[in-house]
Amino acid sequence: MKREGRIHKGVSIGAYSILIAFMLLLLWTVLRYPGNHLIPWQMALGVAAATVLLLAAGAAWNKIYTVTGRKNSLYAVALVLFGVLLYVVSLSRQGNENTLLDYTYVYRDALNLANGRELEDTNYFLTYSNNLKPMLLLSVLFRMALLMDVSPFYFVLLRNVILVMLVACACGYLAERNGDTCWRFPILLAFVFLLPMWEMTAVFYTDSMSFGMGILGLAFLKLAAASSGKRRQTLWALLAAGMAVLAGTWKITVIIPLIACAVILLWQRVFVVILGVALQLWANSYEITKEASETANPVISWVALGMKEDGSWTNNTEFVDHMYEFSTRQEKQQYSMEYIRENRSEFWNPVHLRKKASYNFANGNLGASAFLNVEYSDGTLLWEMFSPWGKYYWRTCQYCFCYLVSMYVLLLIGMILSLRNIIRDQEPPVMLMICQLGFIGIVVFLMFWEASGRQMYNQMPGILLGSVLSIEYFWKNLSLKPRK
Repeated sequence: MKREGRIHKGVSIGAYSILIAFMLLLLWTVLRYPGNHLIPWQMALGVAAATVLLLAAGAAWNKIYTVTGRKNSLYAVALVLFGVLLYVVSLSRQGNENTLLDYTYVYRDALNLANGRELEDTNYFLTYSNNLKPMLLLSVLFRMALLMDVSPFYFVLLRNVILVMLVACACGYLAERNGDTCWRFPILLAFVFLLPMWEMTAVFYTDSMSFGMGILGLAFLKLAAASSGKRRQTLWALLAAGMAVLAGTWKITVIIPLIACAVILLWQRVFVVILGVALQLWANSYEITKEASETANPVISWVALGMKEDGSWTNNTEFVDHMYEFSTRQEKQQYSMEYIRENRSEFWNPVHLRKKASYNFANGNLGASAFLNVEYSDGTLLWEMFSPWGKYYWRTCQYCFCYLVSMYVLLLIGMILSLRNIIRDQEPPVMLMICQLGFIGIVVFLMFWEASGRQMYNQMPGILLGSVLSIEYFWKNLSLKPRK
């Protein structure tokens, strides 16, 4: 082995060793301190059972998979049925904008702009400008619906359902290798069993509006690499770059799995700059955007917000209230920096890190309950499942926790096998490595950011894809061959 090869292997072994140790620590924290008052030993058993069940299901599929699974028509029918069912179920959530306060402001003023009315909540957007562009984008969708004389809710819901279907399809495509479509059906089923998605799709907030856009960007990149003609390569590359910019406009965290898009963004940097500037100029056409640039909370304030307690907005209201005392972004920036310096030791406190990890990653319902946090029942099954006052809330939390954390375990299994094969001079699958890196990226990011269970929602497509690829990798390493 050449010197460069030995260095590459040594660095890879070291990196995976760190990732595995990090994952083990995260899993211990999540299982020891689950959210929603769940019982740790019950959840540990549930996660173990779910992991074994998923691995067994993967083995069964690997054995019974035949030419039937390769039929595009059958997959298309299944995908459309999934979309129709998701749309029908989500229709019951109309009127859910009066729940989470941030969502209420975004929804209400997007509708105001679409109808040509003045903004009602200017003070909110002058403070939290991170939701200003998403509100403007949502107002465009609402306006399109009104111009077509259809209900804005029905129209944007259709957009979200189509987005979920495209992301599920993209995950199936990314799992393909050498034209083998074996794992696209299991990936589609993984989406079906993601219960929070059935509630969140009808929520027109940043988490759901940006759902899986990073995965779509990766799929466009793969299509660009697979295209033979220069024109097609350029087209897919531009779509990937455009998706990166649009995704970041909806929700900044969605760019984390787009690390793999970095190369294409550099190659197509002119297009990215043009699109980014165009979006900014469009946003600047609204007077409130210019005002917000002088008064809004700076980005560093979200880091400061996560310095103490569990890092959540709810348990750091002292910092939030103090920020309201300042009128300019510069003053808020200065206070946030001082706050971070004063609380550095508090941030590295093991209790703080444990609470923050639990708040971020041990909430199995991915924050869906925030949009049903109302005491009165609306008569739907989703309310009974995801509202804290619902009849099935605790059982739903148990299922969601076991499902989510079993995905963490599968990713860990994939990392362990990747390390094993690197030691044996075998490279792990590229897409699996991208999913592993994307997951670690969002974990590290959220440990330094404001804590919120909702932040994981738009990352779930990458986590589901990585988990299914880990199942495939597990059985491949055990030499379990599919039946021809």
